[in-house]
Amino acid sequence: MKKVLALVLVLVLSLSVLTACTQKEVKNSFEGKNTRVVIGSTATTGDSYMIADMTMRYLAKALKANTKVDAVGAGPAFEAISTAKPDGETIMMFHDMTYLGVLFGAFDAKYALENMVVGPRVGINPGAAFGAKGNAPYNDMREMAEYLKANPTETVRVAIEAGGVSHIGFIGYYEWLVNQYGQDVADRVKVIVGGSTGEKLQMLWDGNTDVIFADYSSLLQYTDPKVEDKLRVKFVALLDEIDGVNTPTFADLGVTLNGNPFVFSKDFIIYLPKDTPAEYVAELDKAAEAVANDPAFQAEMAKLQYRAAYMPAAEAKTYITEKRDSLEALIKAAPSLDELTVK
Repeated sequence: MKKVLALVLVLVLSLSVLTACTQKEVKNSFEGKNTRVVIGSTATTGDSYMIADMTMRYLAKALKANTKVDAVGAGPAFEAISTAKPDGETIMMFHDMTYLGVLFGAFDAKYALENMVVGPRVGINPGAAFGAKGNAPYNDMREMAEYLKANPTETVRVAIEAGGVSHIGFIGYYEWLVNQYGQDVADRVKVIVGGSTGEKLQMLWDGNTDVIFADYSSLLQYTDPKVEDKLRVKFVALLDEIDGVNTPTFADLGVTLNGNPFVFSKDFIIYLPKDTPAEYVAELDKAAEAVANDPAFQAEMAKLQYRAAYMPAAEAKTYITEKRDSLEALIKAAPSLDELTVK
């Protein structure tokens, strides 16, 4: 009887050990952690926050983690990801300004892609847009060039942000103007450095700028014909195609980059501190893929004209590095923002 009892106890203990090992194997590196997700924007109404918040609501469930999106702005976000421990408790989710800010010299080279871990891409925003007042004497940015050509005393002021996607969009357009319409026309398109979308809209309404750069979804409500005249906005160019939207893109207008049509969507990628263990990245890959394939997530993204677009970390690293390198020559050849701004 004692032998039987001893055998039963051994079996019970063995099963307990096996169960504990199985549970340990199933648990991922993020499970139960409080993960801070920094983004390079201070606004909670723009695409940076909207996509990060949307993604993390789904990703937190997949990882069994507690995530909180922290809209700290670009500089603090880069500093946070460069100084955080590689323990899964601090990650960053941001778009192309991650590398553009360094290329433009707005941020230190210590924040280069090579000094962080590139994680998976979860989504794309093709809705980078230029908008003008509803009564502007041009309906797109090619007509704007023709307007300036026909009116040699006129200028157009364009509100953009330094070192980001709007900056790359502007200098792409500027270089096209120089090549197609000459330096005189290009010199009469002036930059005004703006802030948030709300601030740039106010500049437009106050008559302090003529064109602004913003996210398509954030300007859409002001394009409704029912909006009063002084607030109405019209789109004059997109950097990429949006399904079901007829606004001309840079490619439609003939704007090129490196001999190819200029096409630019914002890629939203998760970044982690340098030396983050490979298993963390693998777990993020698996969770991000599940989220991007979730019909509910896809539908939420589509409501705001965003797209779920999963890319595993290894591919995302190659892709975003090549994208950065393809823009370097354009940025180096472009005039500095000091030369382009309104004096």
